[in-house]
This record gives sequence, structure tokens and C-alpha cells, in this order.
Amino acid sequence: MSESLSIPKLDDETQSQFQARIALTPECLSAAVLVTCKHFDEPVTEIVEELKRQTAAMNSGDMTRAEGMLLAQAHTLDGLFANLASKAMVANHLDRMDKLLRMALKAQSQSRATLQTLAELKAPKQIAFVKQANIGNQVQVNNGTPEKPARTRKTKNVQNELLEVEHGERLDTRATSAAGGADPAMATLGTKHRTAKRSG
Repeated sequence: MSESLSIPKLDDETQSQFQARIALTPECLSAAVLVTCKHFDEPVTEIVEELKRQTAAMNSGDMTRAEGMLLAQAHTLDGLFANLASKAMVANHLDRMDKLLRMALKAQSQSRATLQTLAELKAPKQIAFVKQANIGNQVQVNNGTPEKPARTRKTKNVQNELLEVEHGERLDTRATSAAGGADPAMATLGTKHRTAKRSG
């Protein structure tokens, strides 16, 4: 067992910078937590070296350690779910049963998420970058830079125009209009042939 780490010191760094760089590596931080939790009796340097080996394997593309870890965690979470759910079923108080079931469902959700992460490690999703899809057949898609808008014309406000501009549109329904071209003999009645009293 080695009592010192084999990390080379850079030429332009001081001793305190060198120690800070070593202490903040992911392997050293993880080893410090593992030793503090009393998981190991081995010196921290051996744990750091093993973590460095696993990191190097991961960097070279060997994902077996990560896959094994995720699968073990999923099984642990599934066991925790079963344990908490069985305790909730025999709980005497509704409040205790509610808390146990909430924790059980959280463990179940984490187990599912862990298995989903494992599945994505084994079979990564195919990512497609689509700028814009032309879904409609009659739609023209211009992905280039937007052109300057054409000069806008002044639009007429239809509400401000006279309604009698067009033929046949009259505000006064009693006003006479010219006879239609289909039957000129049926001209509009003059004032002397109208009824004296209008209905309505």
C-alpha cells in the first residue's frame, strides 16, 4: 500500500496550489467522503488510486462500472420501495402510513429513473437537429435571412366610406332606384301609385 499519490506537480505551480489541485480532484473528494462514512479501513490514497483507475476506464469508453453501479442502485431502490410499502400497509396511524407510502413512491420513482438512465447508456437516443420542417404541402419555408418588408400602402378604412358608392346599397330603403335591366317595363312605382298608409 502506498502512502502518497502519484500526481505530478506542474512546473509553474506552488506547493499550496499543487495540494489544492490534488484535494479538489473528483477522486480525492469521493475518497474523503467514503473514508468519513467509515466504508473502508484502507488508507485514503488506495481509494483515490482505485477511483482514478475507474475514471480512466470510463474516459476510455468502458461503461461496465457505471452500468453495474446503476443496476445495483436500481435494485436497492426497488428493495427500499418494497420495504417501505410493506411497513405502510401495517401502519396503525393514517399519518404514518401516508409518510411511508410517499417515501415508498419516491423510491419507486428513483428506481425507474435509474433504470431509464441505464437504458440510455446502453442505447443512446438518436438526436436530429431540424431547423424547420415543412409539414404542409403548400407552405413555402424560407430559412434564409428575412428580407426587408415591402413598402406598406395606406389601407382604406371601409367603415369611413359611403355605403351608397356601390350599386344597390342604400341606407334609405324608401329611396327610388333605377329599374333593372332584366325587365324595363317593370319600372319603380312613382309617388302617385304608392299606398297612402305603409304597413309596419
